[in-house]
Amino acid sequence: MGQNWQFIQAHCTACHSAAIVTQNRMSRESWQASLRWMQKEQGLWPLGQNEKIILDYLAKYYGPQTSGRRRNLPTHLMPTKKSK
Repeated sequence: MGQNWQFIQAHCTACHSAAIVTQNRMSRESWQASLRWMQKEQGLWPLGQNEKIILDYLAKYYGPQTSGRRRNLPTHLMPTKKSK
């Protein structure tokens, strides 16, 4: 949790669980597109200047990661296409 976490929590959990945020890892642009979709389709209120605070936080703490829960399988262990 970083600076502004309570602000982010208040905005995001007004409509959905915090798990929706914490399970995602998106770029700033993708977070912004998600906010735009929520505004258009889900009735999210206009954020005004608060949008920058929200996007800064989400991009910093929930941005893309180079690794996930486990390493990718080595190529030689990946399934191959079967020919028909």
